[in-house]
Amino acid sequence: MVYHPGSDVEDLENYKVSGYHPTVIGETFRDGRYKVVHKLGCGSYSTSWLARDEHLERYVALKILVASETSKSQEPVILRLLHDSGSTHQGNQFIPRLLDDFELDGPNGRHLCLVQEAATCTIGQAKEDSRNWMFPVEVARSIAAQLILGLSYMHSRGVCHGDLHMRNFLIYNSNLGHLSPEELYTRYPLHQNPVTRTDGQAPEPHAPPQAVVPMWIKTRGDELVDPIVKISDYGTSFVATNRKPAPTLQTPALYLPPEGFFDESATPAADVWSLGVNLYEVLGERPLFETFAWAPDDILAEMVSTLGPMPQRWLDEWAKRSNVFNDDGKGRRGAYRRFAPPVFRRLHQRMWDMGCGETPETCQWDVEGGEMRAVEEMLRGMLAYEPDQRLTAEELLESEYMLRWALPAWERQKRRQEGIGVMRPDNPHACMDYRRDSVVCSS
Repeated sequence: MVYHPGSDVEDLENYKVSGYHPTVIGETFRDGRYKVVHKLGCGSYSTSWLARDEHLERYVALKILVASETSKSQEPVILRLLHDSGSTHQGNQFIPRLLDDFELDGPNGRHLCLVQEAATCTIGQAKEDSRNWMFPVEVARSIAAQLILGLSYMHSRGVCHGDLHMRNFLIYNSNLGHLSPEELYTRYPLHQNPVTRTDGQAPEPHAPPQAVVPMWIKTRGDELVDPIVKISDYGTSFVATNRKPAPTLQTPALYLPPEGFFDESATPAADVWSLGVNLYEVLGERPLFETFAWAPDDILAEMVSTLGPMPQRWLDEWAKRSNVFNDDGKGRRGAYRRFAPPVFRRLHQRMWDMGCGETPETCQWDVEGGEMRAVEEMLRGMLAYEPDQRLTAEELLESEYMLRWALPAWERQKRRQEGIGVMRPDNPHACMDYRRDSVVCSS
């Protein structure tokens, strides 16, 4: 161990040659154009910063990759492929724009830097901040529509995202663009902790003198109104037609499709599965697969509990299946299921859990109109075990739930925003004032 561990910051051990760039508040990049004013977040492969674009006088997100990823990253290539201003596909507005990219040389190597539009926070964070872990019904429907449209556009361009989860869906509806850095710090104080080495030496040059705690923009999901949502983080994305074999999926285990657990080739159908798991969480209170630990065997057991037996080839490869199921196929308490009841809880039952009620009267969805049935039908098509049997993103656009509930909610949201001059889908450049009044929270 080189550094004393920090609290609420990135893994300081990654400040080394080939690792993070030692970014400090006030540092400027691109000949002084981008000035770092706050910390947004971090991941295993990057740190993200709120920066001030001194040329355009607005806040942007500055993502700085670890040096080891600079030569390998296809993210700017993917984002340019997805940025097609001439496209008439509704889904292209749910992909973040790449505003600039460049490389910088630092004490830990050469780092790829991506400049993107600024966002408020993630869907996952907004849900965690809510008092009831729920989005309002109309908001949840609109979010579902936006995510399906975004995925459809992505797949129409041949791109497989490969890492869809709640913290890669960004919300864009803040109002911070008018704040000066001083006003920003008043609202979102800057917290920095000294970086210290275990050998007593100075942390520089490989680490910064201070580790910055990410800013927290509290967004209550239960109070969210008309959010614009975009699918972010294309660091592990690939063009499905160009990569053979496809790269290994980096999706978090809870959202990983079954083929990912058994090292089968990734296809765009993997995104459909992951989005299905996410949509259950967006539309309801709880995650679809509930485990006390994200152990692969726990999650596979939850899949079987929810969806029934999986294909035999996967059962044969599942080395610890006997720790999960008895010979008769019934669940059992054991090393991986010690907290779970030895019974199955199928998708139909979990739909009522998602609706937060066990009767039509207590369910938040339009049960009599068929909404819950339509959601279940769509999810069942997205969560088919065999990738080639899942609905495609194009078929999701034509699903009953999308046409009768999700898309109409998005259309109503557009009309409300157009009415107050916030959004003009027919003219993307008319959105700039709205987008400028925002802050990012992605890594």
